[in-house]
Amino acid sequence: MYRKKLTTLIQRVQSLYLTLTGVIGLILGYITDFLPNELTDKALLFIIGVLAFISLFCFKRRNFQKKINYGNIIINVVLIGFMVYDLLNSSGGGFSPKKGVELFVPVLLIILLAMANRYINKDEKLIKSVDRFR
Repeated sequence: MYRKKLTTLIQRVQSLYLTLTGVIGLILGYITDFLPNELTDKALLFIIGVLAFISLFCFKRRNFQKKINYGNIIINVVLIGFMVYDLLNSSGGGFSPKKGVELFVPVLLIILLAMANRYINKDEKLIKSVDRFR
């Protein structure tokens, strides 16, 4: 029984996107010094990573999974807002050549979450079409 659930989880494309989102969120926020050392940025990245893994393991409840991903996208937008605020209020303003690279991470996470939601919607349509034939 457990093996069947695990293979179902692994076979889904959105599982790859959600795993990447969780790993990027957790690793870049805590292991490397890529992002600013602001506590809010690190806390939001931790929440993003944890929510991605929660969404990953809720694969049987697709509507709940989509809602978690939409909430995660909103948290990423808030994270971008905090990063832009920190960027503009830091020394040198927003025009220093090395600044602004960290904004790529939440944008990448938003793209990964949107792709996961796209494939969750495809699964939902496939299941509804199969149910019509029963």
